[in-house]
Amino acid sequence: MSNDAGERYPDAPRPNFTLPKVLDIQMRATRIEAPRHRNFTSALPSGDAVEFIVKTDGPIPGRALGPALYVGETVVTEVTTIGPNTYRFVAVGSKVLTRGAPIILGWTGQRPSESEVTTFRYRL
Repeated sequence: MSNDAGERYPDAPRPNFTLPKVLDIQMRATRIEAPRHRNFTSALPSGDAVEFIVKTDGPIPGRALGPALYVGETVVTEVTTIGPNTYRFVAVGSKVLTRGAPIILGWTGQRPSESEVTTFRYRL
């Protein structure tokens, strides 16, 4: 046991997981095919879908929880990066999306507050 009264090391800086601001969202109806994998069946079904192309003012930080697009009460978590600060979210089964619903960019499993609502609404 040490009786050293030395100073404590400063804490390491915490990563910044603040999401960037949404600049633009383009929406369109599409049809997707489930990816074919060699060793397992995809959980993503084939069928009608809605594609959201989201442009932000900076990159979405990488972390254990992925980004999610909250369209009203529906959570869209299927996302791919398609360019600098540009992301493609895909919602399978467009019937669950409510016309005019607010769109919020957040983290999976962490419902954003109403103060983070964008000016974008779901309209096809």
